[in-house]
Amino acid sequence: MNLEKKLIKEENLKNLETLLSSLHRDNQLSLELCGAIREGIRQKIAPERIKNYADWYYSNELASHFEIEKEYIFPILGIENELVKKAVTLHRRLKKHFTKKIEIEKSLSRIEEDLEILIRLEEKNIFTSIRNIVPSNQIVLSLKAFSRELNNKEWDDLFWR
Repeated sequence: MNLEKKLIKEENLKNLETLLSSLHRDNQLSLELCGAIREGIRQKIAPERIKNYADWYYSNELASHFEIEKEYIFPILGIENELVKKAVTLHRRLKKHFTKKIEIEKSLSRIEEDLEILIRLEEKNIFTSIRNIVPSNQIVLSLKAFSRELNNKEWDDLFWR
């Protein structure tokens, strides 16, 4: 392997790890959302309060996370990959649950369940599969292409505490 190809591979792996680390941090925050939903339900908090937070989180964090995966992560494995198909289905179901304005308690339970399933799928299967195939992938991921502003806004109604 010539030096140029080796450098491209190294840069690709470094950029991929940076992206996957960012997505992993997002997933940890999303697991915290699942915990907040569970705790809010356990404490018998008004479902509308919990849903307001869940909707805010979706709009400010999760929707962009899904877009990054759709544009930069899933194509690495291919849209026909069974793991990718399952993740895309979960994205679609979650979006439906977040945008639904009736049967709020049911939507909250489904958000919590489906989001946790999606995160486990990504962390244990999709990210691992990508790490296993990327060394042979010669495309250099540009960190600028998927960089995004982190949301520094805070949610005032901390019902789960």
